[in-house]
Order: sequence, then C-alpha cells, then structure tokens
Amino acid sequence: MISRKKFIKIIKKIISILSLFIPKNNKKIIFKSIPDLSGNAKALSEFISKNCHGYQILWLVSSNIESDSFNVIKSGTLKSFYHYFTSKYVVTTHNEMIGTTSSSQTYISLWHGMPLKKIGYLGFDSIGMEDYSANRIATSEITRSVISACFREKANNIFITGQPRNDFLFENRIIDFINNNDKNKIIFTPTFRVNQKSLKYSDGIAIKNNNFFRVTDFNIKILDSFLEEQNAELFIKLHPFEENTLISTELTKNITIIKTDMLQKRNLDINHLLNKMDILITDYSSIYFDYLLLDRPICFLIPDIDIYQSLKNGFILEPVNFWMPGAHIFNQYSLQNELKKILSGKDKYQKQRAIINNLINFHKDENSSERVFQRFFF
Repeated sequence: MISRKKFIKIIKKIISILSLFIPKNNKKIIFKSIPDLSGNAKALSEFISKNCHGYQILWLVSSNIESDSFNVIKSGTLKSFYHYFTSKYVVTTHNEMIGTTSSSQTYISLWHGMPLKKIGYLGFDSIGMEDYSANRIATSEITRSVISACFREKANNIFITGQPRNDFLFENRIIDFINNNDKNKIIFTPTFRVNQKSLKYSDGIAIKNNNFFRVTDFNIKILDSFLEEQNAELFIKLHPFEENTLISTELTKNITIIKTDMLQKRNLDINHLLNKMDILITDYSSIYFDYLLLDRPICFLIPDIDIYQSLKNGFILEPVNFWMPGAHIFNQYSLQNELKKILSGKDKYQKQRAIINNLINFHKDENSSERVFQRFFF
C-alpha cells in the first residue's frame, strides 16, 4: 500500500506538470515568508519595488494582515492559486510551495538564516523532508556547504550572495518605540524552545513566570535596577513561535517586549532593530551571524546548553564554543557582570568576532538584495 508521504508527493508532481500548461507572467513575483512580510523575502521585495520597475510583486499571507507597502493575498484562496500558477518567480523563506512549482517557474529559497542548530537532513526532523531542488543562497563557502547538506542540494545551486535581510542592518530607520536617547540599548533574541505553532518541533522547556532568561537566579526587579544603574534599557524579541508566552509589552520601566505584529504594523524587520542596539544577548539563534556585520559585543546566555545539545544531537558547527564569539553565560548574575564590563568599554571578544565574521560573512555590505536580484532575475 502506498504511503501517505509518497501519495502526497505524487499529487504535487501532477500539479507541477499541469502547471506547465499555464502561461506565466515573466514580470510577476510571488513572495511568502514566516512570519508574514518578514526576513529575506521582505528585504528582497522592497529592493525590487524601489529599484527594479515593471515587476508585479504579490505577497501570500497566512494571517489577516494588511499592508500599505505590499499587495497582499490570503493564502489558500482561489486568487492566491491563480497568481501562484501564473507567476514566473516564487520566493520563500521556509520552502513553501516548493513541491508544486513547475519547471517553467523560478523557485528561489532564501531561507531565514544561516543555521547553527541542526535542521533539515542534519536534524531529527528529517523524517518529513522531501528532496526538491531550488535556487538557494548562502553567506560564505562554509554556509554554502551547510545549506547543501541540510537540504541535499547541489552546491552549484547555492550562491554566495549574502542574506537580503542584512541590508536592513545598515538602515537607520526611525522606530517610535525605541527612544532616541543616550541610554545603552541591549536586545535579547533567543531561539525558541517550545514551538507554540507545532509542539512536536519543540526543543526544550517553556518559559515560566516570565523567566525569559531561563536561569535559576532570575529576578526581574534586580535586573531592572541593574539596567537603571547602567543607564541601559533591555528589549526582548522572542522567536515568533514562542512570543505568545509574554503578554505584556512592558515588563518594567527598563524592559520592553517587542512582538512580531509591532514590526509588521510599522513595516519593520528585526534587523532594523539590531541597527539600534549596542549589545546583543542571544543563545543558539543564528541572528548573531547577522549581528557580526555590525562588529558590536555579543553575550551568549546558554543555561540549558547541555539539554539543548542533547535534544538536537549537537550543532552543525562544532566545536560550538569556537563559533560563538562572546562570553558564554549561565545565570543572571554573570550576565549582569559581563554587561557591566562591556558598558565600561571592555570588549575582549572583538578579535574572535572578526574571525567568525570572516568565516560566515563573505560580503560585509548592504548590497545582498541587489546580488540576489542580479543572480536570479532576468
């Protein structure tokens, strides 16, 4: 008896073949991302809209989001199917719709970061993987090899363009919820542990009692007092899969929660926020590969590294300590001490950051979107 997975793949193949007989508009581009209107797809669509006239840009969205900047269509509607099957280009961040794309279309998988943690065929979630080739991007020869291994993609289908979203790192946009004051600005951007969208893809323990640091000595009053003393403010942007854990957008006077919808309403990406930040605190999120381009201090808060490493069967890049150029911290007390050192001007990891930046980011400018466009669009 045919398996469900094989049956679905056959159906996708039939759809792909039928799509060949539908004329394509060579100037129409379909974009889709998770979350809606974000990341590499957002950056590329903005670049094309501003600099490459004559293209029809359409976004397929899962939510009821509205946008003044983009023409959005709800996924799963007849209208969305019409535009998908008549578009020459399909651009995504999570390999959406890759199985039904026809050979008369150009599928561009921008993905949503250069991975440190194991994903795809290198991870435990490889059971659901399907082999579909696509045009893909990377940031260096090392990450090209990583992307190739994760998706069983031919290396010559992966191009070292840099990530379009990193262009946003160099844009100094006005952001109304980030005051233009003399306070030191720190952002905490961890990866998710509990995937609230699909629990089977969870990788750890949920946040409890607002303990967003997941440390045993968590004390938000002490943290707030520390920030006040250091003339600093902390912004927290949880992963979209986990951000519903914290309801309030302001935990204390000096701690602010940033949610995805706040960015969407203002036509912003998280990398616009990084432009404003003096220090990044993260864990195993590959966001720090982006932040390396700004050459600013990074702290790695990793109290659960042993559990996480066990659940993920290690990391793609090993030894992981080498690839994380900053202090490795396991509790709030040590984090505050490290932040105090950095804010006093002591930045002892600058050389190590430069080494990792050179290995991960071949291009160190704001022209990644342009390189992607020149590579795939014609």
